[in-house]
Amino acid sequence: MGTSMGGSSGVLLSIFFTAAAQSLNGGAPLSKALLAGLDRMTFYGGAKLGDRTMVDALEPALKALDTNGLEAAASAARRGAQATAAMPKAKAGRSAYIGRQLDIADPGAFAVAEAFAAMVAMFVPA
Repeated sequence: MGTSMGGSSGVLLSIFFTAAAQSLNGGAPLSKALLAGLDRMTFYGGAKLGDRTMVDALEPALKALDTNGLEAAASAARRGAQATAAMPKAKAGRSAYIGRQLDIADPGAFAVAEAFAAMVAMFVPA
């Protein structure tokens, strides 16, 4: 991810998954390991909830996953991604470079929401 994805997304997701794997290796359950990955990613990347980045979809999704399961996580990710379209200013991430086109969802947040939707389609019986 760190070398094949453009922009900072690859590096940030590499940090996220590396930290999550280390936490899993230490015995943490999956949902807690993913939250540990988010913690490391936000530590190094600097973005936080409300900055109009992938964190706006990822953080609520992982918190929902921890307590309510995959379908709730996908819904939370979608709501978080959609909320970025109404945020008045991008403080980090790809949206910080797209000027005044802030009436669309942040690309990273949108990608996170799509990833959770795909997991639901793959793992949750219809």
